[in-house]
Amino acid sequence: MRSILARLRQGDRWYEPQLQAAVARVVQPGWTCADVGAHWGVFTRLLAGLVGAEGTVVAFEAHPYNARRLRKSLPAAVRDRVVLENLAVTDGSSLRVSLHPGRRRASEEWNVVGKDLEGRPSAAELEVGATSLDSYFAELPLHFVKLDVEGAEANVLRGMRRTLRERRPALAVEFHTEDGWAGRRELLDARYRLESLEGDPVDAGPGAPRVYQCLALPQ
Repeated sequence: MRSILARLRQGDRWYEPQLQAAVARVVQPGWTCADVGAHWGVFTRLLAGLVGAEGTVVAFEAHPYNARRLRKSLPAAVRDRVVLENLAVTDGSSLRVSLHPGRRRASEEWNVVGKDLEGRPSAAELEVGATSLDSYFAELPLHFVKLDVEGAEANVLRGMRRTLRERRPALAVEFHTEDGWAGRRELLDARYRLESLEGDPVDAGPGAPRVYQCLALPQ
């Protein structure tokens, strides 16, 4: 694990290092992983190193510019194990969704919920294709999901109910908003436990305060 983290390019190593370390403890060689909300690919590149030549990483990035930048960032050594999908991941209720800018039009905060992380509404500017993880992985294995979708966490988790119960992937989730945090019910109903990045139990019961980053592991 340490050797893979050490080989990351310098800028990647300093981005959310605790989350990277937690992911590296969980993901195994040969796994199929989904990077949902891949942005410019920090975790895509990490996952590609962790799964090795026999594994696969499917990187979902909704914004076309971010997807192009991610593609260009992939080292030649891992390109054949990364599938890049310029798609939004949602609950699967529509094949097209609107994409909205977030705070200060930051590249990492485009979203499908129609408001920024402080609750301010924002107008739709793009229409993009969409899928759910249940649909995309209906015939494919899935062992791990990194989920970072700017407030749409409940939507994505709702769209992977079958996957949670049948495939039992591990997840690393960022709960950006209270609406997103409400989606933890999908994990609890599927008999998952939530842990901190350090491996401590997380209180996810009714009324529990929102946790920003956590692991969700099948019991």
